[in-house]
Amino acid sequence: MNSRRGPTLSRVLGGVAAGSLLTLTLGTCGSGDVGDDVALRIREAAAQTPAADGFQRAAAAALPAVVYVQTEGRQQRVVMTPQGPGRIGGPVQPLGSGSGVIFTPDGYIMTNNHVVRQAERVTVTLYDRRQLEARVIARDPSTDIAVLKVDGETFPAATLGSSERVTQGQWVLALGSPLGLQFTVTAGIVSATGRSLGIIARGLEPGSTEEPTASALEDFIQTDAAINPGNSGGPLVDLNGAVIGINTAIASPTGTYAGYGFAVPIDLARLVAEQLIRYGEVRRPYLGVALDEVDQLDAEVYGLGAPRGVEVTTVERGSPAATAGVRLGDVIIGVGDQDVGSVAELQARLAALEVGGQTTLRIIRYGEAVNVAVQPGVVRSGVRPEPAPARTAEGPTSLGISVDQQGSRVVISGVQAYSAANRAGLQRGHGIVSVNRQTITSIAQLEQVLRRAGTNPLSFVVQEGPERQRIVNFQPR
Repeated sequence: MNSRRGPTLSRVLGGVAAGSLLTLTLGTCGSGDVGDDVALRIREAAAQTPAADGFQRAAAAALPAVVYVQTEGRQQRVVMTPQGPGRIGGPVQPLGSGSGVIFTPDGYIMTNNHVVRQAERVTVTLYDRRQLEARVIARDPSTDIAVLKVDGETFPAATLGSSERVTQGQWVLALGSPLGLQFTVTAGIVSATGRSLGIIARGLEPGSTEEPTASALEDFIQTDAAINPGNSGGPLVDLNGAVIGINTAIASPTGTYAGYGFAVPIDLARLVAEQLIRYGEVRRPYLGVALDEVDQLDAEVYGLGAPRGVEVTTVERGSPAATAGVRLGDVIIGVGDQDVGSVAELQARLAALEVGGQTTLRIIRYGEAVNVAVQPGVVRSGVRPEPAPARTAEGPTSLGISVDQQGSRVVISGVQAYSAANRAGLQRGHGIVSVNRQTITSIAQLEQVLRRAGTNPLSFVVQEGPERQRIVNFQPR
């Protein structure tokens, strides 16, 4: 299904025109009805605002299930050439980060597809500061949802709410690790529901590096709770601490928070996550039609009386919709007993249907109410990554570093990508002063200390400059 009209919002918006800032002030009112009315509205607003302990309880309930996601992966640099985009320079290993939320006690984690899209290695930090290796179970580019798994004992799992009951104006909290600031909480309201922005769709256009997949499905919850890069994949929760969405995108002229954040509704995210775990892909019903929103002119043409429903603008030959008798100009106003008011809402209703089942479309056909029984087809979407090749640390220390002897100093001459030393922050040029409180003056001495340590944590003191030393503690793997 496609919409012939493009979205009016995007991930990056244009700047604000000069002079467009409107400042509202509440001055001292004189006596009389106007002042009394203002005072009454202030009291009513205050009564509707949650107490601070309401925010605190919600954050305390949700935070233990939030994780900080760090990724390492391969990506070629893209440069512009006279012939168009070109890839040069060979592979690099970028470090990325985002957020996620544990949703089962055995360690399944929901996050965004774009957070782990190119990851070959994923590390998650839990709220209690434990760091664990995670593997990508599967990911769905069409909804921007992915599932990770960590192994271990019982984990704190979030309570998943229902996005069906989310209403415009309700208070929400956005949790995650924006800009690397781990386990941050911001508050705001639900600004709108059912937003379809074309943000996911633009990542699936020809020329994208993403894999072929089903058409994008967008039904975002919009919020003014502050969301920044790094919040992606973290939960949007209600004041009970229940997850109602997975934070996914922002619309901003700068790339950082500008008042607009968007989350995948949890009902959709949960359905996608469960199928990714069960099948390694998402199986979605489809009709085989192109759709558009209904405006006032459409309402007059189709005899609706007022704008409502979703207009059918194209019917694919041989599609389930064509077989069922759906026609151009039909306006779909419901799926089964559920009303439909927008393209995003119709897509969400269809996505929730049992694959292979039958449903009824409630249609207005040029003023006449018609019920059409249809058996949607099935479209598959999703990527199950191949296991990353095992990497053995190289070099005389087997930690992923190579070292040189420079007089009585041992200096790091190289650091292997994906190694524990690389993740800990050891760098080429660092002088190794001591390891586990043993002074190091030779490579042989370093290897002896490391053999004695085995798989236990290591504590390096390194010389970063003439007057600067730093301690680096990490777990060799």
